[in-house]
Amino acid sequence: MNIAAALLPLALFIYLLIPTAVLGVAEYFLSKTASPWPGRVLPILSALFSVCIAALLLFQLAADSPFPAVLLPLAALVILNLPTSVFLIIHRCTRRAVLEKKGIEKMNIQDL
Repeated sequence: MNIAAALLPLALFIYLLIPTAVLGVAEYFLSKTASPWPGRVLPILSALFSVCIAALLLFQLAADSPFPAVLLPLAALVILNLPTSVFLIIHRCTRRAVLEKKGIEKMNIQDL
């Protein structure tokens, strides 16, 4: 039991790290498109997923005891929103570069 409890954070980290890395690459390419909406899909889906899991945990544990039942869903919400924050950072940095490039191209066209 103690070994499983000790390995749980490591397993959760690995199961979050690998999909986040793969989807982070996809987020980079989606954010480079002309429209900003394809790059917003993964952060929105990730946020919805984390809220749904936290709500399920909250409703599952609500019958047992009131105070500790809030801590586990809150921790799950924080941990499961880490990929969301990674996707948002990737999206923001990529969109900033795309917009700067578009602005420079517009300025070059006006100079001609």
